[in-house]
Amino acid sequence: MTTPAFRDAALIEQSLELFAERCEDPTPLVYERLFAANPAMATLFWRDTNGAIKGEMLSRVFSAILDFVGERRYADLMIGTEMITHEGYDVPREVFATFFATVADTARDTLGPDWTPAIDAAWRSMLSEIDAFARKVPVVAA
Repeated sequence: MTTPAFRDAALIEQSLELFAERCEDPTPLVYERLFAANPAMATLFWRDTNGAIKGEMLSRVFSAILDFVGERRYADLMIGTEMITHEGYDVPREVFATFFATVADTARDTLGPDWTPAIDAAWRSMLSEIDAFARKVPVVAA
């Protein structure tokens, strides 16, 4: 059984389409913002010399967002699983949970005036739902 689609799914999808049109590869912009807010996270990517790991991770985030606002076939489970996995990489939960907002902030800056109040409200609502879900992910004892 799947969860009904997020009520503002079309706005999220529209904003991601515009983001893709305006920015061929948003990976450097997203991670620059992440590392500016969380400098310690940059050192965790020491092996990612060509950006492929960051690009793959961002691609998975976009897929998770689209599933989260869609049928939610896997996004909830993926977010929870990745939150726990990333703890093993020394990524604090609070940093992991802010990554979706980092994507939103980067998209907003890229879209400029095309980031409408309706799109902003849709993202805020989605981020709130993701945050509520993330707070429910159980802590795994080390």
